[in-house]
Amino acid sequence: MIENLTGQDKSVLATPPVFIFPVKIVRVNIVLLKKRMADPDNYDLASYYLCREECERFHSFRLEKRKTEWLAGRIAAKCAALQLQHNKEKICWDKKQWQQLQISAASSGKPFALCSALACRPPLHISISHSRDFAIAIAARQNCGVDIQQVTPAVERVEERFVSSEERNILAELADLYGNQAALTLLWSAKEAVKKTSANVILPGFLDISLDSWQKSEDAFLFAVQVKCKENRQNESQLIWVKLLDGFSYAVTMQNQGRL
Repeated sequence: MIENLTGQDKSVLATPPVFIFPVKIVRVNIVLLKKRMADPDNYDLASYYLCREECERFHSFRLEKRKTEWLAGRIAAKCAALQLQHNKEKICWDKKQWQQLQISAASSGKPFALCSALACRPPLHISISHSRDFAIAIAARQNCGVDIQQVTPAVERVEERFVSSEERNILAELADLYGNQAALTLLWSAKEAVKKTSANVILPGFLDISLDSWQKSEDAFLFAVQVKCKENRQNESQLIWVKLLDGFSYAVTMQNQGRL
């Protein structure tokens, strides 16, 4: 159910070169989690992973789908944070350790980690995403963003909302190699990950993030973008590591990581 994506033994996503600091990325299979939650022996599974405040939030959701996705994201974030905090790659922690680490959210919705027993120094930065069968989270010592998106025809229906004509030209080679839907989904994921790293009061829109170039990075890609700040009207460069894997697009980034 829980998978370490940046572990040395079984690395699905080798630590992206865009990161100059250690990171941990964990994925939770939502389908398997749902089955475990339906098992009578795991009736109160959420109470194993969540502290009291998180349990209250969990039970406030009316839709079972939303509850499962939310729990999966919290499990992934806690596991990644515990790995980073303890410098270990394991995915199995005892109940006390799961509950001592709380994943809360700012008014903007951006998640962050609170440690009740262990001092998180320096602070842990968290980012969470989910799409269909998976939830994914990243923990780092620096502002970070992660996104996962399933490749579907729906991305072509909203293309005008997030892609400029210049970006279509830049993506043309990727579209020829992997198909238009995959190329567009990579760009969507990259921009979503960038938005999650924004520290500005006014978040950038999709069209405020423009793709400058991309290059191959082993079995993945590095996207270089310009991010327009609406508050000071200045542009900042940022790199995003993106990858296609089993019908999903993955994107991870850190704020202000420069250019290609």
